Amino acid sequence: MPETAYERYLHADKILSYQKKDDELICDGERDFQGVQQESEFIWTRINLLLKKTSKKIMSGDPNGATRSLEQAAALWSSLTVKSEELLWRLWPNDFLKIRTVIGAGGSTSDSPRYRQSEQLAKNIWGPFTDQLKKSSITVSQLLKMEDHDEMRALLKAMMWYDYRVQEFQIAHIYLVLGEIGDRTVGLKGGTTDYLIRRQSQYLFPELWESINELYQ
Repeated sequence: MPETAYERYLHADKILSYQKKDDELICDGERDFQGVQQESEFIWTRINLLLKKTSKKIMSGDPNGATRSLEQAAALWSSLTVKSEELLWRLWPNDFLKIRTVIGAGGSTSDSPRYRQSEQLAKNIWGPFTDQLKKSSITVSQLLKMEDHDEMRALLKAMMWYDYRVQEFQIAHIYLVLGEIGDRTVGLKGGTTDYLIRRQSQYLFPELWESINELYQ
């Protein structure tokens, strides 16, 4: 069958060539595992582009545009959470036992450069955001008490929402690991789920959450 224009645009042949053929799969769940991980890489590239746009819009004095970009990025994290839930539902623990023998050391999600870049790009938003507040002589704590400055309040809420969606993904990932290898098995990074749980508590915008604490003290 000749290649269609749609396939040429998507480079479909090249994309699909990176998936194992049916007779190469070492277990029933490997297609699900490999497919979800590959989809996640594409989604992180979309998230990272939106995060770059968010920073640029904040620095250019466009908080409304920044809010829209950040909310879109947060929604993409929701799709990643669904994919973790999908694997927990579909991937049998004994299948993952076979898969991890061919992944190799250091084959965890946290080793994805695109995943790591998303973390850094999100953290980079905080500086431009507080710089914009300083131009109006406002602190984050003061903004939390205000009933005006709607655009900056909406952006701050979008940052809360984005951080929440990332944490939600981290929790889903922890339960995926628990469902596949348990809570005492040493993972591909050389530790147990204790490492993941400690990482999950690391917020992208710690100053934001601390400001909320200060509001109630």
